[in-house]
Amino acid sequence: MLACHVQKQGNLLTVVDAAKQLGFGQDTVQYIEKAVLGTTTDAGFAAPLVQQDTYKGDFLELLRNATIFDKLQGYRTVPFNIKINGQATGGTASWVGEGAKKPLTNPTFDSVEIKEHKLAAITVYTQELLRRSDPAVDQLVLNDLIAASKTLIDETFLGTQAQTDVTPAGILNGVVAVAASGETAEAIEADLLKLIETFVEANLSTDGAYFLMSETRAMRIALLRDALGNTYFNGMNFAGAARSLLAIPVITSQSVGDRIELVKMSEILVAQDGGVDVAYSDQATLTDGATTHNLWQENKFAIRVEKFITWAKRRPIAAAYIQYT
Repeated sequence: MLACHVQKQGNLLTVVDAAKQLGFGQDTVQYIEKAVLGTTTDAGFAAPLVQQDTYKGDFLELLRNATIFDKLQGYRTVPFNIKINGQATGGTASWVGEGAKKPLTNPTFDSVEIKEHKLAAITVYTQELLRRSDPAVDQLVLNDLIAASKTLIDETFLGTQAQTDVTPAGILNGVVAVAASGETAEAIEADLLKLIETFVEANLSTDGAYFLMSETRAMRIALLRDALGNTYFNGMNFAGAARSLLAIPVITSQSVGDRIELVKMSEILVAQDGGVDVAYSDQATLTDGATTHNLWQENKFAIRVEKFITWAKRRPIAAAYIQYT
């Protein structure tokens, strides 16, 4: 029997209806009604005819924390592998009475060392994947490695670790945290003033400084109201426009965590070689723990990203922070 579907006055005509209209007997109609339904999920019938396709109009990229370092401006650019001498404390003068001994005083000096640090990452995949992947796997991997590099820079830059031969020091290294006194508007304001006082006591202004905080904390601050229902901290928008707190620009990222940091960028020395160096190879032999990849022999391909960058504080106080629990 010829089974076909036709549209009639907007209604779908089933095979059973067609059989009835064509005058087939009741036995035939019942036979059609009992027929097995063929679906795209039936492995023994129509499933092999319908293949799942990949939608090429979009790609679900990994959601990462917003990067901070690239948004900070005003740092001092310096070369790699240098030492910068500076004065730590100054001499003092005193009033001296007639015939009295003049006091002795000496300034103290120290130095800041700029080393050479680099970060790198390599990903290996097969050439079959390179040829057949859609979206193109090489561009996806490259973008992911660059994003991972930026994330590592942020985590290291905002950290408390000391400098080593492998890793730069975090800008909070050696800095004593201001313990948060609360999360009310008054408590936050008092704690922010303590951060600013830390700068003032070190003879630093807040010109060119930034407040760094998580997006979550920025939203909480934006929702604080005074007794009249007005926004307590002007400039702290809930979302959208650029934020400022006490007239100091605010940059947000979840990577900051449970802290509010105050950073003066003119007190940060940065050495870096432009952007990210990208290299490709299908000839090298790579070792990953106990696994060895011979790219030529195994028809594999590798992408490497590498960036030379380091930084150091000009003085011990270039940043201060409030620690929340």
